[in-house]
Amino acid sequence: MRSEPSKSSGKSASFFLILEVIATLGMLLAISCPCASAGPGEFTMNFSRRDTPGNSAIRWGPYITGTTSHATSIHVWTHDFIPVTLEYSPEEDGGFIDGISLNLTSGGDDVHHIFELRDLEPGTWYRYRILVNGREYGDYRFMTYPLSGPVSFVVYGDTRDELPRISQEDRHRPVASAIAAEPGIALVVHTGDLVHDGGNISDWDRFFSTGAAMLANTTFVPVMGNHEQNSTLYFEIFRIPANYTVKAGDALITILDSNDWSWNTIHLQSAWLSDSLNNEVPWKFIVLHHPIYSSDEKHWGGFKNLREEWEPLIRDAGVLAVFQGHVHLYERDSAHGITYVTEARGGAPWYTLAAEKIPEYRMSSEKTLGYSLVILDEGSSDPRLLVKAIQPEGEHGPGAVEILEEILLDRPDAVSTIVQHSTTTRPFFPQHLSQRLSCLSYALHEQGTTCNEVQSSQDCRFLLQLIHLRSLHPDLSQGVQE
Repeated sequence: MRSEPSKSSGKSASFFLILEVIATLGMLLAISCPCASAGPGEFTMNFSRRDTPGNSAIRWGPYITGTTSHATSIHVWTHDFIPVTLEYSPEEDGGFIDGISLNLTSGGDDVHHIFELRDLEPGTWYRYRILVNGREYGDYRFMTYPLSGPVSFVVYGDTRDELPRISQEDRHRPVASAIAAEPGIALVVHTGDLVHDGGNISDWDRFFSTGAAMLANTTFVPVMGNHEQNSTLYFEIFRIPANYTVKAGDALITILDSNDWSWNTIHLQSAWLSDSLNNEVPWKFIVLHHPIYSSDEKHWGGFKNLREEWEPLIRDAGVLAVFQGHVHLYERDSAHGITYVTEARGGAPWYTLAAEKIPEYRMSSEKTLGYSLVILDEGSSDPRLLVKAIQPEGEHGPGAVEILEEILLDRPDAVSTIVQHSTTTRPFFPQHLSQRLSCLSYALHEQGTTCNEVQSSQDCRFLLQLIHLRSLHPDLSQGVQE
């Protein structure tokens, strides 16, 4: 196994050198604020050259992106333009302490150090650590994706703060700490709005500080939200396009850019989406920031333009579930047999659903912190969706974790409930009937019938009887009056 270090290009180094000069001039002019306000696509940075025992040479990281079955990228940002070394080894070899390690050293002209590890073994855990100025940082781990088979991943989002009222320290840290404690997680998907202002360097300081343990040990898969503002800094941090795909084992995760600046060229992204979903894998997932379906007070029904543009493609491709953000709570909807999950409980200010829910509504939880866990078990054909809520406890440690609900994510023609736990908001009728209706609504729709108007358990029972009647006497189905 042999890998070569990746260094920022000369252009990137020159760019950061210009930033350093600007920052230095700012200090000479007695500008005390370390971060100036920046518009979309712009950012400023002020570097500190101190490295005292209480002040790490590392500003951000390590964090992991771009993992595949044979490769990954590990990022480290330093306060100064200094070399950084990474040591790594397959965990089964005893690690870099007792076993043989591979060393990569970045150049001395970098602030953003990117270590591109290649020729890795699929489905394998690796250990690594970072060395800066003779100081060792961490005993971290990451996993390459298996070529096929089950994987498990976390979905969460909207971690932005709203200082001084709401801080990432109080809200994002306990969520990220709980995610870091999840065993066997291959990746973490973020549904967008990582920070309040994507062009503000101090906002990213808070994000990387509160999410440090999670980011250092699990591949991070971000979605760009509206608060990232299409910022140059966002793209420099993650080195990914606005829309991309992740293939992990039997799962294909497609990331979309739903922000308003992409709407004028949305047809181009739709063509790309159609091509991306033309992939023979057992389980397909979509992730975007703005919800296609939602009972949110401000965007009741969801974003219609996105639904009209992308839902036909999602249905045709047999997508299992769509994960969304933007509305700061948990909501699960079902349309045409596809599960739509709004997962935006990473710490942003609370939002509230309308009293009248959309017809596709199934379940929700408001004013909770948490995340969803997608588990693809060995030997099972149905992934599980495990939805968790977190009660912060202690100054920095994770608090109590409560399971809100657990369901099976079956094919679009069926969704089965395993168990439903206590929630803030409940459906109009029992969960197992709600799930049953969501399973069969598509079949009814194909026969000219819809269950979108169902509002009571009586209506629910009648429709279930109707379904049974139609299964026994298909030739009478058109004669039944609903």
